[in-house]
Amino acid sequence: MFTGDRHALRARDDKLEKIMRSEQTPMMEQYLRIKADYPDTILFYRLGDFYEMFFDDAIEAAKLLEITLTTRNKNDPEPVPLCGVPYHAAEPYIAKLIQSGKKVAICEQVEDPEIAKGIVKREVVRIITPGVVLDGDRLDAKSDNYLAAVVKTDDQFGVAFVDISTGHFVAGECHSLEALKEELLRYEPREILVSQYLAPLLSSFPLTIRNKEDFAPEHFVGACGTRPGEPRSPLHVQSFSSRALAAAAGALSYLKETQRREIDHLFSLEELGAHKTMRLDESTKRNLELLETLREREREGSLLGLLDHTKTAMGARLLRSWILSPLLESEEMNARLFAVSHFVSASLDRERLRTLLQNVYDLERLMSKIAMRTANARDLVALASSLKVLPEIKKFLSSCSGMLFEIHHDLEEFEDIVPLIENTLVEHPPFLLREGAMIKSGISAELDELRQIAHSGKDVIARMETQEKERTGISSLKIKYNKIFGYFIEVTHVHREKIPADYIRKQTLVSSERYITPMLKEYEEKVLGSEEKGCALEYGLFLELRESIAKETPRIFKTARALAILDVLLSFAYTAVDHRYICPEISDDEKLFIEEGRHPIVELLRHKERFIPNDLHLGNDAGRLLMITGPNMAGKSTIMRQTALIVLMAQIGSFVPAKRAEIGIVDRIFTRVGASDALSLGQSTFMVEMAETAVILKEATSRSLILIDEIGRGTSTFDGLAIAWAVAEELHDHIRSRTLFATHYHELIELARTKPFIRNFHVAVKDIGGEILFLRKLIPGGISHSYGLHVAKLAGFPESVLTRARGVLTQLETGQFTRAE
Repeated sequence: MFTGDRHALRARDDKLEKIMRSEQTPMMEQYLRIKADYPDTILFYRLGDFYEMFFDDAIEAAKLLEITLTTRNKNDPEPVPLCGVPYHAAEPYIAKLIQSGKKVAICEQVEDPEIAKGIVKREVVRIITPGVVLDGDRLDAKSDNYLAAVVKTDDQFGVAFVDISTGHFVAGECHSLEALKEELLRYEPREILVSQYLAPLLSSFPLTIRNKEDFAPEHFVGACGTRPGEPRSPLHVQSFSSRALAAAAGALSYLKETQRREIDHLFSLEELGAHKTMRLDESTKRNLELLETLREREREGSLLGLLDHTKTAMGARLLRSWILSPLLESEEMNARLFAVSHFVSASLDRERLRTLLQNVYDLERLMSKIAMRTANARDLVALASSLKVLPEIKKFLSSCSGMLFEIHHDLEEFEDIVPLIENTLVEHPPFLLREGAMIKSGISAELDELRQIAHSGKDVIARMETQEKERTGISSLKIKYNKIFGYFIEVTHVHREKIPADYIRKQTLVSSERYITPMLKEYEEKVLGSEEKGCALEYGLFLELRESIAKETPRIFKTARALAILDVLLSFAYTAVDHRYICPEISDDEKLFIEEGRHPIVELLRHKERFIPNDLHLGNDAGRLLMITGPNMAGKSTIMRQTALIVLMAQIGSFVPAKRAEIGIVDRIFTRVGASDALSLGQSTFMVEMAETAVILKEATSRSLILIDEIGRGTSTFDGLAIAWAVAEELHDHIRSRTLFATHYHELIELARTKPFIRNFHVAVKDIGGEILFLRKLIPGGISHSYGLHVAKLAGFPESVLTRARGVLTQLETGQFTRAE
C-alpha cells in the first residue's frame, strides 16, 4: 500500500469506494482494484499500445501534460474521464509529471492477451516518484536526485540520503532541527520520507508520509552491500547509530517498494560527516550566489556557473557537491591544489584529458540502470564507448604523484568488458529490446539460421509478388504487411474482375480490396515465426550480457568516481588559467591575507571598466573585525562577498582571484546581508535580520568568517545603533571571529578607540564639485559622511525633492529642525 498525505488520501479513498460500488465492466473493476492500492499516484494503466488514465488521474494528468481529456462511455449518466499516451513514447510524459512533483505507478499487462482467459492480468511493475528516478529523460544530468528519510528520537534526528540513479547512499545524525535543515539544503532531496508526527517540523519540504514501521533499523542490516548474484552479507554498520540505520532502513524499504525488486547496486553506506566539511546555511548559500543568482535564480552568474567547465555529468555533480562542502583539513585542500597546479602548468596534458573526457558518458547512471536491469542495448554500447578511452587517460597520469596517482590507481582499463560488448552488440542498436537487430552475426549459430530463414522467406514473398502480377495480369498488385493482417495482397477495385478464385477476401477499402492465399499464409508463418524466435533469442542473449556486466558494478563505480574527481580538478585548472587565478597558501592559523583580491564574477561583468582589486588583512595584528563605512554603491558589499568567495574557493581546492592569498582555515562562513526568502513567510525585514544575527551569535567561533552588512535597519535609529554596537562588541570580546562589519552608523567608528582588534576602514570616494566619484578602494580609517543625497541624485530623484532634503539635512545637523514646514 502506497502512503501519502492522510487527508487527501482519505478523500480519494471515499470517492474510489463510491465508484467501485457502482456497476463497472470487468476491465474497470480491475483498474479500480489496482488504483485502490496506489491512491497517491497517477496510475498508467496499460491497454494495448497505450497507457490510459481514468477519473481524477485523467483530469489531473490531462491538465499537466496538456493532452486531450475525453470520456469513456459518453452516453452514460456519469461518463468516465479518460486520457492516454502511447506506451512507446511515454517517457517525456512521465518526466513532466515527475517534474510537477507527482508519483506515477506503471501498470503493465503481465500475460499474453492471446492466451488470457477473460480479462488480461495486470500488475504495477514499478513506481516512479520525484525522489526515485532512474532514467535519463527525467533527470538533470548535472544534479544529484536524492531521496531522503528522516527519523527523530530523544530530540535528535537520523537522516539518510540515497540517489538510486548513481548509487550514492549516506546516513548519519543531526543534533538539532537547524543542523538537519542545513543537511537537507545541502543535499536538496526531491522527496523526504517521514512518519506523520514529524511532518509539521518539515512542512516547507517535499514530504511523503510513511508508516512508522518502515523505519525499523533491524530491517536495514544485510539489506544491501553485495554484488549481484552473490550471497548477501551485512554492511559494516557498527559505526552507525540506531537513528541513522532507521533512516537508512526507511529509504531502502521505499526503494524496494517502488522498484519491486532488490536494490543490488548500493554497495556501501557512507557516514554523513565522515569527511570533515564546512556547514553552509541557506543564507550564506543564497547571499554568496553559490549555485544560482539572487534575482534571476539562474546558474549563469553564480560561482557554480563560473567554475563549471567539466566535461562529464559525474564531474558536474561532484563540483556542485564540493562547492556546498568546503574542506576543513589543510591536507585535503593542499592535495587538491597540488593536482590543480600540475594541470595549470601542463597545458597540453590538461587539454588532451579534457578532450578525452568528452567521450565519457554518465557511467554512474549507466551502471545504475544496468544493475537495476533497466538498461537497453544502447546503454551498453555507450558504456563500452566510455571505457575505451580509459587506457589513454591512465597513460597521461602514469607519472603523476599525490591525488593524481590515486586517480591513476583507481582507473581500470576493463579489457574484459569492452571486447565483450563490442563483439556482441551491433554499433547502432535499436532502442527497444524485443525488436531484435542488436546482436551481431556469428554470436549464435541458431540466431544466424533463424535470420537466414526470415531473409530467404522475404525473398520468396518478393518473387511471389512478381509471379502473381504475371498470373493475374494486374501490374499494380502489391503484397504488403501490417501487424493486424500479416502479409496480404492488395488490388484496386479497377481490377476486381481479374481476381483468381483462390484469393480469399480479408478487407474492403475505399479504393481497393485485400486478399490472402494459402501459399502466402504458409510463407508468412515461416517468415514471422523465424523472426519472432530470432527476436526472443536475441533478447535472451542480451539479458545474459547485461547480467554479466551488472556483476562488475563496483569496479565501474570506483572508476566513475575517479573520473569525476579528475574532471573537477581539470575544470579548476582551466578556470585558473582562463581568469589568471593564483594558488592560495593554506594554513591552520587564523590569518586571512589577500593581496589584490577580485570578485570572481563581478570582474567578468564589468566590460567597460577595470575591476578595482583590494587588499584585505584579518588576524590579531591586522585586526579581527574591520568596521567598514562608506556610501551605498561604493562597493562595500562586493568587497565583503569577494572575501568570502576567495576563502570558499580555496577550501574546495580551487585557485583564487588575487595576486596572493594566505588563508587560515575557516570553519563557518556567515552572511548577514539583505533580507531573505523568509519575507514571503510574513516575517519583516527587521525580524529576518535579527533571526539571522542570532544564529551567528550562537554558532560562530573564533575560526569563523562573518559578513555583516548594515545591521539595525528597520527600527528606530537609537535602537538600531544600540543593537549594532552590542553585536560588534560581542563579536570582538567573546567570539573573536574574523569579521567584516559594514555600517552607516558612523558612531561605531569610536569602538576602535577601546577595542584593540577593531580596525576602521572605508571605501573611498572623491567629491569633485559636488559630484562624487566611486573609487571602490578599501583604505584605512572611518568616515562620517554617507553621501546619501548624492546617491539619491544618481538614482534620478527630482531636483525639488533633493533641494528640500538638503534643507532638512542642514537643519538636522545644526539642531534647528523642529517641525514640517
